[in-house]
Amino acid sequence: MDGLSVDPPHEFRAALADKVYYGPVYFRRGTEPFMSLAVAGARRDTGVIIAEVNLKHIWDVINQIRVGRKGRAYVVDTDGRLIAHPDISLVLRNTDLSQLPQVRSARLRSGTADSGERNQAIDVYGKRVLTAHAPAEPFDWIVFVELPEDEANEPLSAVVGRSVLILLAG
Repeated sequence: MDGLSVDPPHEFRAALADKVYYGPVYFRRGTEPFMSLAVAGARRDTGVIIAEVNLKHIWDVINQIRVGRKGRAYVVDTDGRLIAHPDISLVLRNTDLSQLPQVRSARLRSGTADSGERNQAIDVYGKRVLTAHAPAEPFDWIVFVELPEDEANEPLSAVVGRSVLILLAG
């Protein structure tokens, strides 16, 4: 041994083994979400490219998703930390949503197909919502959509109200 050899970083070794490596999300300077991405060349001697990717730009995609009038979509990492949300200030504060019931439940079922059940929960603002989620592969993130419960029930309430009016008129 020449004494000059250095252990290659984990990203390098993982990319050589699997061709692509997606690192865990981390918050640089405690605010902006980043992740490491490494891609191995087609041949072993072509090396590995490692990049640090700023995930704050996922906000642009999430912000365009419309769920009713007041609903929203957001993304959490494997630990339940918010990495994309229409309210970017929640992301930049490194908000931990792991204690929300819907996030806890989705993390427990990670890797299994969602049953499609209607889930009632409380959102990050403390309001009642209907929520659904799906995995974002290959990152092991979870994408949520939430619709305020009152907005979801508006069509049913309108039908019931009209029925009551017809009954009273009759």
